[in-house]
Amino acid sequence: MEYDFFMDILSLELRKLGLKEKEAKVYLAGLELGMTSIQNVAKKAGVTRPTAYEIVRTLREKGLFREVQQGKKRLYVANSPEKILNILRLQKRELEEKEREFIRIIAALESRYAPKGGGTQVFKGKEGLRVLQEQILYTARKDIMVFTSEKAQVQRWCATLQKRLGKLLVRERIVPGLQGTLFLGEKAVFISTKKQEGYLVDSPLVVDSLRRLF
Repeated sequence: MEYDFFMDILSLELRKLGLKEKEAKVYLAGLELGMTSIQNVAKKAGVTRPTAYEIVRTLREKGLFREVQQGKKRLYVANSPEKILNILRLQKRELEEKEREFIRIIAALESRYAPKGGGTQVFKGKEGLRVLQEQILYTARKDIMVFTSEKAQVQRWCATLQKRLGKLLVRERIVPGLQGTLFLGEKAVFISTKKQEGYLVDSPLVVDSLRRLF
């Protein structure tokens, strides 16, 4: 009873990592049995033989199972659980790439459909600044200019920008006495962490003027 409960916990954790319920059962069966036949895997996992074949095929594609030819027999071995970490890393890279692509698409759509000279938006409080920081990602071009007196904070923001947008030229300039940080991309974004407020200016004229000013 204790064993079954433990296996149920492991199965649940594997499902949290992206495996389906039957995939988790088959993988756990393979780990326990070692090199074995598909029939034994099916019996241990409580699934039919055809289902076990299909699931093992899927798990092989994910790198969690491998096939071993032993004479005329085809046997199967569950790979080390460390392979799951490789899967998670791959999924993370894919998600990051999708996020970067999505941000580029959003930026392209906004530049085409958003009305020009849309005025100024004000953001206040921690949540407001978080939303505004996301807006920087949506309004970034291939390059972005950053003016600040808060170098440490800006370095963290710029690292996030480059990580999420990929290739991005970030040009920083320290401006003593500037009460916050100014980002110039497609739009102008000004953030004051001390006052917990920020502004987004949607005006090509203002952005161009600020670029020339600084």
